[in-house]
Amino acid sequence: MNQTFKSYTKDFINQIEKFEPGFDIRSVGTVTEAGDGIAQVKGLNDISSQELVQFENGVMAIAFNLEIDSVGVIILGDFSKISEGMKVYSTGRIVSVPVGDGLIGRVINPLGEPIDGNGPISFSKYSPIEKIAPGVIERQDVNSPVQTGIITIDASIPIGRGQRELIIGD
Repeated sequence: MNQTFKSYTKDFINQIEKFEPGFDIRSVGTVTEAGDGIAQVKGLNDISSQELVQFENGVMAIAFNLEIDSVGVIILGDFSKISEGMKVYSTGRIVSVPVGDGLIGRVINPLGEPIDGNGPISFSKYSPIEKIAPGVIERQDVNSPVQTGIITIDASIPIGRGQRELIIGD
C-alpha cells in the first residue's frame, strides 16, 4: 500500500512540475439576431474582417459586415442551432484553408475540414480564402486553344486554356 501511495505522489508531483499556467484573451459578443445563415452580434468591437468566430455551441462563422455597434457573421454550419442570446467568441484567426497535393480529389467544407469520409487531409500550409489575385503577367501563358465545336463561337471568340487574357483592349 505504501508503494502505491509513493507512486501516486510521484505522479502528482510530476504533473505539478509540468503545469504551465496560461490564459486566453478573446472578445466575447452576444447574438442579437439570427436566421438563414446570417447572425448579428454585439460586443465584438476589436474583430477583424474575415476573422473566424465561434459560437458557444462550437459552430463557426466568418465576421463579414463590420458596423459601429454590431458585426454581421456568416454561419458555417447548422444555423438552426444559433439563437438570440448565445455567446460568440473571437478566434484571432483569419479564415484560411489547407493547401497542398493532399487536397487533390478531396471534398472539404469552407473551413478546410474533409467531408468525404476518406480520413484526414495531408497538407503543407494554410492559405487565406480571400486574397488579391496575381497580375496578368505573373499568370501562366495561354498554351492551347479550346474548341467548343460551334463554328460561329470558335471563329469569333478566342477561348484558350491557361491563365492570361486572350483579348486585351476595348
